[in-house]
Amino acid sequence: MRGYRFICVLSVMLATALVATVCPCSGSALDDYYLNAFGHGVTRAKGLTTGSPLPGFRCGTPLKRGLQRDFKQLSLPTQTTLAKYLSAPVLTSEATYLSPSGHFRVHYATSGSDAPPLTDTNGNGVPEWVESVAAVFEFVYGRYTLVYGYRPAPVVNNAPYDLYLLDLADSEVYGQTTSGAQLATTGFPYAYGSFIELDNDFLNAIYNTYTPLQSLQITASHEYHHAIQFGYNFYYDIWYGEASSTWYEDELYDSINQLYVYLNHWTFNSSLPLDDFNATSAVLDGTGYGRWLFNRFLAERYGTGFVKAVWEALAPLTPEGDADIPMVPLLEELSQRYSSSLSSDYYDFTRRLYLRNWQTHTNDIFRIPAWLPQTTSTSYPVSAGVLPITLNHYAFNLHRFLPDSSSPALLSVTVRSTSGIRATLFRKTTGDTIEEFPFSISSSGSSVTTTFTPDTTSEVMLLVANATNVNSHQYSYSTDGSTATTLEPLSTPASSLPPTTTSTTTTSSSDGGGGGGGCFIATAAYGSDLHPKVQLLRDFRDRFLLSNPPGRLFVRAYYAISPAMASVIAEHQGLRTATRWLLTPLVLGVAHPLAAGCLMLVLIGGSTTLLWRRKRCKLKCTRY
Repeated sequence: MRGYRFICVLSVMLATALVATVCPCSGSALDDYYLNAFGHGVTRAKGLTTGSPLPGFRCGTPLKRGLQRDFKQLSLPTQTTLAKYLSAPVLTSEATYLSPSGHFRVHYATSGSDAPPLTDTNGNGVPEWVESVAAVFEFVYGRYTLVYGYRPAPVVNNAPYDLYLLDLADSEVYGQTTSGAQLATTGFPYAYGSFIELDNDFLNAIYNTYTPLQSLQITASHEYHHAIQFGYNFYYDIWYGEASSTWYEDELYDSINQLYVYLNHWTFNSSLPLDDFNATSAVLDGTGYGRWLFNRFLAERYGTGFVKAVWEALAPLTPEGDADIPMVPLLEELSQRYSSSLSSDYYDFTRRLYLRNWQTHTNDIFRIPAWLPQTTSTSYPVSAGVLPITLNHYAFNLHRFLPDSSSPALLSVTVRSTSGIRATLFRKTTGDTIEEFPFSISSSGSSVTTTFTPDTTSEVMLLVANATNVNSHQYSYSTDGSTATTLEPLSTPASSLPPTTTSTTTTSSSDGGGGGGGCFIATAAYGSDLHPKVQLLRDFRDRFLLSNPPGRLFVRAYYAISPAMASVIAEHQGLRTATRWLLTPLVLGVAHPLAAGCLMLVLIGGSTTLLWRRKRCKLKCTRY
């Protein structure tokens, strides 16, 4: 099926010139994305609709930050419509309050829907809620600067940092941090100032899981860390920005425990890469926010200073054009400083998810949900099948075996895999004691045997992880010794660090996780790797091209020539439009392989008939 699909797509690519004339494609994909996300399009992005009881979208920073990064790529009408979201809000009958230590200026409305509760219990002319906001942010400021050693969020001329109280319930966000001017005078070349908007009272039903004060506390700790992040380097991979801000919520306010809700969706999306993130669905698929738990693991292994060290290491790096700097390679570099590796860290993290042997916040371990297995086997033997299972970078799967009448007394599990896979077997007794049996992975397969008597074994769990930054590592497993053929992936990291010196501007970008590097030409043509057609092509590459030698050879050749082509395409609107037209048949072939196959047969049949007729005519003309 993969070979058939590959042939279909390549055939359609040859027919591009014919089909493209009837398959026009929209030229404003990036405009549409942001217009929809901010409520000016036909549909609104997930998490920005009203009426959801889940504190889901939570933080508006990823979208606001993405808008600023991509703003110059938008059309002038779109820029005009969306510019207000990057500017400080204008409040009705605005009043301000300077926090007691002078670090923050709170802006609030004294009338209208944005006005906070105006009760003045102290009789000093300042609403009590406004004083609470200032006090909470001063506490957060002190913790970050005095306890964790961060630089404060940068401001101009030592002015107070600006906080704005707004009615954000319709957008379903608790708060959002908007970057301002570049402030290289801080000593970091890509440091940016910012301001924070937060809900004016947290009294709307969407916030009612927590008290208004609790909502304020976790929002302040989350958003002010975003402000600190901007002060180190604006161009960071947003998944880690959210993972860091969310982790600090529990470090600053341990008793609220709101962040555990983000883990629920990760439990059935374990095969998504660690750095996967989509601003409009991160809560629903467990990415970004839920990755805070990996920071807890790193802090337990290396100390809480590890997370700060990541942001300090990011500060001097230079982005490639306007592309975000990928954080996975940075984490790899930091792990090496601690005489370890991210591969070992990630693999041990996945083990801890099952073993549950957390060393801190032990009273809250019960709040961490159990990760769900990809498969559950209750009858034996289990065969490997024909095709191996593919895992992208820093992702894992669980496979559970339960005892029944057909269970063997000795359960022998065989795993065959490519070089980046690590695997271990856990046997849980009926008394919840866990024994571990690690594999010695090899391409020819290795077996681990454990007892499987129903009266003493509650389950056996196989953990398989791609503990590398390379996509499309493969494995198979069985209980009968059978294996499926596995193929080593193209040795191309999913992301890599940019240089530390200024580089030539380019529009190549990391794909935000989940892909084996950037789809350079498609990203340049459609304006953003957020576009669904870019994601479609990226998924096709990972699933069908990188899984076989001819496909990997094609991808290797593509990576050799495409970045330079993409840079030229991105700078010329005419070339971008033409490239979208040329890519349309390829997109259609990937999305609809059966129709592409039929088209291929029609084209081949028509071409063959035409050639046969021409040859026949030539023979007749020669004969006479």
